Amino acid sequence: MDSRSTPTSPIKSREKILARAADLIHSRGLNHTSIQDILEAASVTKSNFYYHFESKEQLGFEVLALRMRQFYLLAIEPSLVKSDLEPRQRVHAFLDRLMAHGMSPAGELGCPFGNLAQETSALHEPMRVALSAMFRACTEAMEKCFEQGKETGAFRADMPSGEVAEFVLAQIQGSFLLRKAHKDPLVLKRNVEMLHAFIDGWRGRQPHHEARRTEHG
Repeated sequence: MDSRSTPTSPIKSREKILARAADLIHSRGLNHTSIQDILEAASVTKSNFYYHFESKEQLGFEVLALRMRQFYLLAIEPSLVKSDLEPRQRVHAFLDRLMAHGMSPAGELGCPFGNLAQETSALHEPMRVALSAMFRACTEAMEKCFEQGKETGAFRADMPSGEVAEFVLAQIQGSFLLRKAHKDPLVLKRNVEMLHAFIDGWRGRQPHHEARRTEHG
């Protein structure tokens, strides 16, 4: 029998700890999630935990890395990177993916990156640096899409791509925060719709082969 498929597999045990920890940290915060909470949620022993992770701090960084991989695969890659859509449509698709997540029950907990940044940035410099790098990478992915759109005429040539990308990310983070504070998904929906309109305000000459975007997802 392949040992990788057994219930006691170290790989599966590690994945389970990471998954349960990610859920707890998203709902409670890193500082309010204890190792004991994680042990109980993952149904593992303390020795099993320390077999995989040296400390709660290391686990926190690995949870962040897991969330970053998930975000890239679910939101950035299929819309901003690997897409047959024109650049402007790709940005709209990215916003629609974020809105869909924000409108889901998980969205009530807020953005996992925004939550962690608010909780740790003033107290834990290495975590702040890691989160800053993640936000910059997201901004750069949008900026690259805007630059490609300027080359095709989808966006105006005078569009300040970096500043616009940073503004869009800031508005998204603020929208997730308000959605969490108000417990109202429509707050996020309204703000994303405003971002759609803002993006279209930078529209350049419309390429003939670009389909007109008639509605937001």
